[in-house]
Amino acid sequence: MRITEVKRVRGSLYRVWLDDEDAGSVDVRTWDESGWKLDGDISEEEWEALCERSARNRAKNKALYLLSLRDRSRGELFGKLKEEAGEDIARDTVEQMEAYGFLDDERLAARWAEDLSGRKCYPRRRVAQELVARGFTRDTAQEAADAIETEDHVLALAMLRKRYYNKMTSEDGRRKTAAALARYGFPREAIRRAFDNWENED
Repeated sequence: MRITEVKRVRGSLYRVWLDDEDAGSVDVRTWDESGWKLDGDISEEEWEALCERSARNRAKNKALYLLSLRDRSRGELFGKLKEEAGEDIARDTVEQMEAYGFLDDERLAARWAEDLSGRKCYPRRRVAQELVARGFTRDTAQEAADAIETEDHVLALAMLRKRYYNKMTSEDGRRKTAAALARYGFPREAIRRAFDNWENED
């Protein structure tokens, strides 16, 4: 196949035409390092290999960019990369980032768990659910949630003081408050203990 046109697009990509047909795009670095030139001949196997090198390079650059914005779990990063690079390249890139020391799910999950518990008063069950939604494995999420020092009933009592103190004066208000805490993720026993502690404070 003959390289019949090469056009720079979007700053960091070259669009390449082979035998006057649009064959796809290659990042500038990969293309420049390849040595291929306009009007040169390239086989189908060589073009496919070049495209894969470019895809891997672009996935690596995207991963580094995403991680420069904020910490991410392995699962979240994989999901972001898979959209463009496909599963195999995304998985390899995640492993590469982990080898560089840029990913540490256990440390990150523990930090986020404490943040969700302390800042939002999330109970352990909801923390685990939130971490899974952010791309952590269920085991990692549960381990981080279980390590939270503050007990659920203490968090539930904090919620009573912060949000529901004006509803605790009537039986109907107490029922609605208990239902709201349950929807928030608190177990029944934690809600009961929080109510008991509230009454003892009075």
